[in-house]
Amino acid sequence: MTRSLAAEHNYRCAIGDHPNTAPPCRPTVSVIVPVYNEIDCLDRLVTDLLAQDYKRIVEFWFADGCSQDGTYETLLRLSEVDDRVRVIRNPKRGPAAGINLALELATGDIVNRLDAHARYDPDVVTNSVEALLATGAGGVGAIARPSAGKTLIGRAIVAAHKSPFGVGVAKFRRDGAEGWTDAIWNGCYWKHIVDRVGLLREDLHRAEDNDFNARIQGLGYGLYLSPAIRAWYLPRQTLRSLWRQYFANGIGVVRAARERPDAVSWRHFAPLALVLTLSCAALITIAWSEGLLGLIALLAYLGVLAFATLLAAARERGAHLLLLPVALATLHFSYGFGSLWALVVDPLAALFKRSRLV
Repeated sequence: MTRSLAAEHNYRCAIGDHPNTAPPCRPTVSVIVPVYNEIDCLDRLVTDLLAQDYKRIVEFWFADGCSQDGTYETLLRLSEVDDRVRVIRNPKRGPAAGINLALELATGDIVNRLDAHARYDPDVVTNSVEALLATGAGGVGAIARPSAGKTLIGRAIVAAHKSPFGVGVAKFRRDGAEGWTDAIWNGCYWKHIVDRVGLLREDLHRAEDNDFNARIQGLGYGLYLSPAIRAWYLPRQTLRSLWRQYFANGIGVVRAARERPDAVSWRHFAPLALVLTLSCAALITIAWSEGLLGLIALLAYLGVLAFATLLAAARERGAHLLLLPVALATLHFSYGFGSLWALVVDPLAALFKRSRLV
Protein backbone atom coordinates (compact mmCIF):
# COMPACT_ATOMS: atom_id res chain seq x y z
CA MET A 1 0.00 0.00 0.00
CA THR A 2 1.20 3.51 -0.77
CA ARG A 3 -0.12 6.96 -0.15
CA SER A 4 -0.69 7.32 -3.89
CA LEU A 5 -3.73 5.05 -3.51
CA ALA A 6 -5.70 7.95 -2.05
CA ALA A 7 -4.90 10.19 -5.01
CA GLU A 8 -5.72 7.46 -7.54
CA HIS A 9 -9.22 7.26 -6.20
CA ASN A 10 -9.74 11.02 -5.81
CA TYR A 11 -10.32 10.80 -2.08
CA ARG A 12 -9.21 13.55 0.23
CA CYS A 13 -6.07 12.69 2.17
CA ALA A 14 -6.80 12.53 5.89
CA ILE A 15 -3.12 12.98 6.69
CA GLY A 16 -2.88 16.09 4.54
CA ASP A 17 -5.96 17.49 6.28
CA HIS A 18 -4.53 16.88 9.75
CA PRO A 19 -4.90 20.02 11.92
CA ASN A 20 -1.24 19.86 12.91
CA THR A 21 1.22 21.18 10.34
CA ALA A 22 3.37 18.12 11.04
CA PRO A 23 1.06 15.06 11.37
CA PRO A 24 2.39 12.43 13.79
CA CYS A 25 4.52 9.68 12.21
CA ARG A 26 3.78 7.41 15.16
CA PRO A 27 0.28 8.46 16.23
CA THR A 28 -1.21 7.59 19.57
CA VAL A 29 -4.25 5.30 19.63
CA SER A 30 -7.36 5.06 21.81
CA VAL A 31 -9.03 1.65 21.60
CA ILE A 32 -12.80 1.68 22.24
CA VAL A 33 -14.86 -1.43 23.06
CA PRO A 34 -18.58 -1.35 23.97
CA VAL A 35 -19.45 -4.22 26.32
CA TYR A 36 -22.54 -5.67 27.95
CA ASN A 37 -22.65 -8.93 29.95
CA GLU A 38 -19.45 -10.21 28.35
CA ILE A 39 -18.12 -12.27 31.26
CA ASP A 40 -18.01 -15.49 29.19
CA CYS A 41 -15.64 -14.00 26.60
CA LEU A 42 -14.04 -11.26 28.69
CA ASP A 43 -10.81 -13.12 29.49
CA ARG A 44 -10.16 -13.85 25.81
CA LEU A 45 -11.02 -10.29 24.83
CA VAL A 46 -8.78 -8.67 27.44
CA THR A 47 -5.92 -11.06 26.67
CA ASP A 48 -6.09 -10.17 22.97
CA LEU A 49 -6.27 -6.43 23.62
CA LEU A 50 -3.48 -6.20 26.17
CA ALA A 51 -1.28 -8.33 23.90
CA GLN A 52 -1.40 -5.69 21.13
CA ASP A 53 2.15 -4.89 20.05
CA TYR A 54 1.60 -1.26 19.06
CA LYS A 55 3.57 0.78 21.58
CA ARG A 56 1.55 3.97 21.33
CA ILE A 57 -1.81 2.72 22.64
CA VAL A 58 -2.58 5.29 25.32
CA GLU A 59 -5.91 3.91 26.55
CA PHE A 60 -8.41 1.07 26.28
CA TRP A 61 -11.92 2.43 26.78
CA PHE A 62 -14.51 -0.13 27.87
CA ALA A 63 -18.02 1.36 27.72
CA ASP A 64 -20.12 -0.96 29.88
CA GLY A 65 -23.89 -0.99 29.32
CA CYS A 66 -24.67 -1.65 33.00
CA SER A 67 -23.70 -5.33 32.89
CA GLN A 68 -25.20 -7.64 35.50
CA ASP A 69 -22.84 -10.60 35.18
CA GLY A 70 -19.67 -9.18 36.76
CA THR A 71 -18.23 -7.66 33.57
CA TYR A 72 -18.11 -4.15 35.03
CA GLU A 73 -16.50 -5.23 38.31
CA THR A 74 -13.91 -7.35 36.49
CA LEU A 75 -12.93 -4.44 34.27
CA LEU A 76 -12.64 -2.12 37.27
CA ARG A 77 -10.20 -4.54 38.89
CA LEU A 78 -8.24 -4.68 35.64
CA SER A 79 -8.05 -0.88 35.55
CA GLU A 80 -6.29 -0.96 38.92
CA VAL A 81 -3.59 -3.18 37.43
CA ASP A 82 -3.17 -1.49 34.04
CA ASP A 83 -3.60 2.28 34.03
CA ARG A 84 -4.37 2.26 30.29
CA VAL A 85 -7.67 0.53 31.00
CA ARG A 86 -10.54 3.00 31.44
CA VAL A 87 -14.08 1.88 32.33
CA ILE A 88 -17.18 4.03 31.92
CA ARG A 89 -20.84 3.29 32.55
CA ASN A 90 -23.22 3.48 29.62
CA PRO A 91 -26.73 3.85 31.08
CA LYS A 92 -28.32 3.80 27.61
CA ARG A 93 -26.78 0.32 27.09
CA GLY A 94 -26.65 0.52 23.29
CA PRO A 95 -23.23 0.11 21.60
CA ALA A 96 -23.51 3.45 19.79
CA ALA A 97 -24.16 5.30 23.04
CA GLY A 98 -21.18 3.61 24.67
CA ILE A 99 -18.88 4.40 21.77
CA ASN A 100 -20.00 8.03 21.82
CA LEU A 101 -19.19 8.35 25.51
CA ALA A 102 -15.70 7.01 24.88
CA LEU A 103 -15.17 9.16 21.77
CA GLU A 104 -15.79 12.30 23.80
CA LEU A 105 -13.10 11.25 26.27
CA ALA A 106 -10.56 9.69 23.92
CA THR A 107 -7.20 11.47 23.70
CA GLY A 108 -5.45 9.47 20.96
CA ASP A 109 -4.60 10.77 17.49
CA ILE A 110 -6.47 7.70 16.22
CA VAL A 111 -9.52 5.87 17.59
CA ASN A 112 -9.92 2.15 16.95
CA ARG A 113 -13.39 0.76 17.64
CA LEU A 114 -13.30 -2.99 18.34
CA ASP A 115 -16.11 -5.48 19.03
CA ALA A 116 -16.29 -7.53 22.21
CA HIS A 117 -17.47 -10.67 20.39
CA ALA A 118 -14.26 -11.15 18.42
CA ARG A 119 -10.69 -12.40 18.58
CA TYR A 120 -7.68 -10.32 17.52
CA ASP A 121 -4.13 -10.99 16.35
CA PRO A 122 -1.48 -9.07 18.37
CA ASP A 123 -0.75 -6.75 15.43
CA VAL A 124 -4.32 -5.63 14.70
CA VAL A 125 -3.75 -2.07 15.94
CA THR A 126 -0.30 -1.90 14.34
CA ASN A 127 -1.63 -2.92 10.94
CA SER A 128 -4.62 -0.60 11.28
CA VAL A 129 -2.35 2.39 11.94
CA GLU A 130 -0.02 1.38 9.09
CA ALA A 131 -2.99 1.17 6.72
CA LEU A 132 -4.15 4.65 7.72
CA LEU A 133 -0.67 6.07 7.17
CA ALA A 134 -0.13 4.23 3.88
CA THR A 135 -3.44 5.09 2.21
CA GLY A 136 -4.42 8.49 3.60
CA ALA A 137 -7.88 7.03 4.20
CA GLY A 138 -10.32 8.50 6.68
CA GLY A 139 -10.87 5.05 8.12
CA VAL A 140 -9.62 1.49 7.68
CA GLY A 141 -11.05 -1.83 8.75
CA ALA A 142 -10.67 -5.57 8.78
CA ILE A 143 -12.26 -8.40 6.84
CA ALA A 144 -15.05 -9.82 9.01
CA ARG A 145 -13.82 -13.40 9.25
CA PRO A 146 -16.18 -15.70 11.18
CA SER A 147 -14.75 -17.95 13.88
CA ALA A 148 -15.45 -21.67 13.68
CA GLY A 149 -18.84 -22.79 14.98
CA LYS A 150 -18.99 -24.85 18.16
CA THR A 151 -22.05 -26.95 17.26
CA LEU A 152 -23.52 -28.47 14.10
CA ILE A 153 -25.98 -25.60 13.66
CA GLY A 154 -23.26 -23.14 14.67
CA ARG A 155 -21.06 -24.41 11.82
CA ALA A 156 -24.02 -24.14 9.44
CA ILE A 157 -24.51 -20.51 10.52
CA VAL A 158 -20.81 -19.81 9.85
CA ALA A 159 -21.21 -21.35 6.38
CA ALA A 160 -24.22 -19.08 5.81
CA HIS A 161 -22.12 -16.05 6.74
CA LYS A 162 -19.45 -17.09 4.22
CA SER A 163 -21.92 -17.81 1.44
CA PRO A 164 -22.51 -15.21 -1.30
CA PHE A 165 -26.19 -16.03 -0.77
CA GLY A 166 -25.87 -15.17 2.91
CA VAL A 167 -23.95 -12.09 4.01
CA GLY A 168 -20.75 -12.94 2.12
CA VAL A 169 -21.64 -10.65 -0.78
CA ALA A 170 -20.36 -7.57 1.08
CA LYS A 171 -16.71 -6.81 0.26
CA PHE A 172 -15.61 -6.62 3.89
CA ARG A 173 -16.90 -10.18 4.41
CA ARG A 174 -14.94 -11.74 1.53
CA ASP A 175 -11.74 -13.46 2.59
CA GLY A 176 -8.76 -11.97 0.80
CA ALA A 177 -10.56 -8.79 -0.24
CA GLU A 178 -8.58 -5.56 -0.22
CA GLY A 179 -9.03 -1.97 -1.32
CA TRP A 180 -11.46 0.93 -1.18
CA THR A 181 -14.91 0.00 0.03
CA ASP A 182 -18.20 1.44 1.28
CA ALA A 183 -18.20 -0.35 4.65
CA ILE A 184 -15.60 -1.53 7.14
CA TRP A 185 -15.64 -3.68 10.26
CA ASN A 186 -13.77 -2.70 13.45
CA GLY A 187 -13.20 0.77 12.07
CA CYS A 188 -9.97 2.62 12.84
CA TYR A 189 -10.27 6.37 12.21
CA TRP A 190 -8.26 9.53 12.57
CA LYS A 191 -9.66 11.40 15.57
CA HIS A 192 -9.72 14.71 13.72
CA ILE A 193 -11.97 13.09 11.09
CA VAL A 194 -14.28 11.74 13.79
CA ASP A 195 -14.48 15.19 15.36
CA ARG A 196 -15.57 16.63 12.02
CA VAL A 197 -18.06 13.88 11.25
CA GLY A 198 -19.68 13.89 14.67
CA LEU A 199 -20.86 11.13 16.96
CA LEU A 200 -22.70 7.96 15.98
CA ARG A 201 -26.46 8.10 15.54
CA GLU A 202 -27.82 6.35 18.62
CA ASP A 203 -31.31 6.14 17.13
CA LEU A 204 -30.13 4.01 14.20
CA HIS A 205 -29.76 0.75 16.09
CA ARG A 206 -27.80 -1.84 14.07
CA ALA A 207 -27.18 0.69 11.30
CA GLU A 208 -25.15 3.35 13.10
CA ASP A 209 -21.93 2.15 11.43
CA ASN A 210 -23.47 2.41 7.95
CA ASP A 211 -24.51 6.00 8.64
CA PHE A 212 -21.18 6.93 10.23
CA ASN A 213 -19.15 5.53 7.33
CA ALA A 214 -21.44 7.26 4.82
CA ARG A 215 -20.85 10.59 6.57
CA ILE A 216 -17.08 10.08 6.36
CA GLN A 217 -17.37 9.42 2.64
CA GLY A 218 -19.67 12.40 2.33
CA LEU A 219 -16.75 14.58 3.45
CA GLY A 220 -14.67 13.14 0.63
CA TYR A 221 -12.58 10.63 2.59
CA GLY A 222 -12.19 7.01 1.58
CA LEU A 223 -12.56 3.81 3.58
CA TYR A 224 -9.93 1.14 3.08
CA LEU A 225 -10.20 -2.60 3.69
CA SER A 226 -6.93 -4.26 4.68
CA PRO A 227 -6.57 -8.06 4.88
CA ALA A 228 -3.49 -7.56 7.08
CA ILE A 229 -5.81 -6.54 9.94
CA ARG A 230 -6.63 -10.04 11.14
CA ALA A 231 -9.65 -10.44 13.42
CA TRP A 232 -12.42 -13.00 13.80
CA TYR A 233 -15.96 -12.30 14.96
CA LEU A 234 -18.02 -14.81 16.90
CA PRO A 235 -21.27 -15.62 15.02
CA ARG A 236 -24.47 -16.62 16.77
CA GLN A 237 -24.69 -20.31 17.60
CA THR A 238 -28.46 -20.88 17.54
CA LEU A 239 -31.19 -20.20 14.99
CA ARG A 240 -33.15 -18.25 17.57
CA SER A 241 -30.30 -15.84 18.30
CA LEU A 242 -29.55 -15.55 14.56
CA TRP A 243 -33.19 -14.63 13.89
CA ARG A 244 -33.19 -11.96 16.60
CA GLN A 245 -29.90 -10.49 15.34
CA TYR A 246 -30.93 -10.20 11.71
CA PHE A 247 -34.51 -9.14 12.42
CA ALA A 248 -32.99 -6.16 14.25
CA ASN A 249 -30.55 -5.63 11.35
CA GLY A 250 -33.47 -5.53 8.92
CA ILE A 251 -35.20 -2.87 11.01
CA GLY A 252 -32.02 -0.87 11.30
CA VAL A 253 -31.23 -0.78 7.58
CA VAL A 254 -34.67 0.63 6.69
CA ARG A 255 -34.38 3.31 9.36
CA ALA A 256 -30.92 4.20 8.10
CA ALA A 257 -32.20 4.38 4.51
CA ARG A 258 -34.89 6.86 5.54
CA GLU A 259 -32.34 9.14 7.16
CA ARG A 260 -29.48 8.69 4.70
CA PRO A 261 -30.09 6.67 1.52
CA ASP A 262 -26.38 6.58 0.64
CA ALA A 263 -25.68 4.65 3.86
CA VAL A 264 -27.16 1.46 2.37
CA SER A 265 -27.01 -0.38 -0.95
CA TRP A 266 -29.23 -2.68 -3.00
CA ARG A 267 -27.91 -5.78 -1.24
CA HIS A 268 -29.44 -4.64 2.05
CA PHE A 269 -32.91 -4.91 0.52
CA ALA A 270 -32.55 -8.31 -1.17
CA PRO A 271 -34.13 -10.15 1.82
CA LEU A 272 -37.08 -7.72 1.78
CA ALA A 273 -37.54 -8.35 -1.95
CA LEU A 274 -37.52 -12.09 -1.26
CA VAL A 275 -40.17 -11.83 1.47
CA LEU A 276 -42.39 -9.59 -0.66
CA THR A 277 -42.03 -11.84 -3.72
CA LEU A 278 -42.90 -15.05 -1.89
CA SER A 279 -45.71 -13.36 0.04
CA CYS A 280 -47.29 -11.86 -3.09
CA ALA A 281 -46.97 -15.16 -4.93
CA ALA A 282 -48.67 -16.97 -2.04
CA LEU A 283 -51.51 -14.42 -1.91
CA ILE A 284 -52.08 -14.70 -5.64
CA THR A 285 -52.19 -18.50 -5.35
CA ILE A 286 -54.71 -18.28 -2.52
CA ALA A 287 -56.89 -15.85 -4.46
CA TRP A 288 -56.78 -18.01 -7.59
CA SER A 289 -56.70 -21.53 -6.19
CA GLU A 290 -55.67 -23.03 -9.51
CA GLY A 291 -52.66 -20.75 -9.82
CA LEU A 292 -49.17 -22.22 -9.51
CA LEU A 293 -47.30 -18.96 -8.99
CA GLY A 294 -46.75 -19.55 -5.28
CA LEU A 295 -45.41 -23.07 -5.87
CA ILE A 296 -43.12 -21.89 -8.67
CA ALA A 297 -41.72 -19.09 -6.49
CA LEU A 298 -41.15 -21.49 -3.59
CA LEU A 299 -39.45 -24.08 -5.80
CA ALA A 300 -37.24 -21.36 -7.27
CA TYR A 301 -36.17 -20.28 -3.79
CA LEU A 302 -35.49 -23.88 -2.76
CA GLY A 303 -33.40 -24.21 -5.90
CA VAL A 304 -31.33 -21.20 -4.85
CA LEU A 305 -30.77 -22.76 -1.41
CA ALA A 306 -29.72 -26.03 -3.03
CA PHE A 307 -27.29 -24.20 -5.35
CA ALA A 308 -25.85 -22.27 -2.40
CA THR A 309 -25.30 -25.56 -0.57
CA LEU A 310 -23.52 -27.08 -3.58
CA LEU A 311 -21.25 -24.03 -3.79
CA ALA A 312 -20.41 -24.39 -0.08
CA ALA A 313 -19.75 -28.12 -0.56
CA ALA A 314 -17.15 -27.28 -3.20
CA ARG A 315 -15.18 -25.39 -0.53
CA GLU A 316 -15.74 -27.50 2.57
CA ARG A 317 -17.15 -30.80 3.78
CA GLY A 318 -19.23 -31.73 6.78
CA ALA A 319 -22.65 -32.78 8.02
CA HIS A 320 -23.36 -29.15 8.96
CA LEU A 321 -23.99 -28.40 5.26
CA LEU A 322 -27.23 -30.36 5.54
CA LEU A 323 -28.42 -27.54 7.82
CA LEU A 324 -27.06 -24.74 5.64
CA PRO A 325 -30.41 -24.20 3.82
CA VAL A 326 -32.12 -23.79 7.21
CA ALA A 327 -29.49 -21.28 8.36
CA LEU A 328 -29.72 -19.33 5.10
CA ALA A 329 -33.52 -19.25 5.21
CA THR A 330 -33.43 -18.05 8.82
CA LEU A 331 -31.05 -15.26 7.86
CA HIS A 332 -33.07 -14.25 4.78
CA PHE A 333 -36.51 -14.23 6.37
CA SER A 334 -35.48 -12.63 9.67
CA TYR A 335 -33.76 -9.77 7.83
CA GLY A 336 -36.61 -9.45 5.31
CA PHE A 337 -39.37 -9.45 7.92
CA GLY A 338 -37.39 -6.99 10.02
CA SER A 339 -37.23 -4.62 7.05
CA LEU A 340 -40.95 -5.12 6.39
CA TRP A 341 -41.70 -4.43 10.05
CA ALA A 342 -39.85 -1.12 9.87
CA LEU A 343 -41.60 -0.18 6.63
CA VAL A 344 -45.08 -0.85 8.03
CA VAL A 345 -44.95 -0.43 11.80
CA ASP A 346 -42.70 2.64 12.03
CA PRO A 347 -45.03 4.89 9.96
CA LEU A 348 -48.07 3.58 11.86
CA ALA A 349 -46.39 4.29 15.19
CA ALA A 350 -45.47 7.80 14.05
CA LEU A 351 -49.04 8.41 12.87
CA PHE A 352 -50.44 7.19 16.18
CA LYS A 353 -48.05 9.43 18.09
CA ARG A 354 -49.07 12.48 16.06
CA SER A 355 -52.78 11.71 16.51
CA ARG A 356 -52.33 11.60 20.29
CA LEU A 357 -50.60 14.97 20.24
CA VAL A 358 -53.43 16.61 18.29
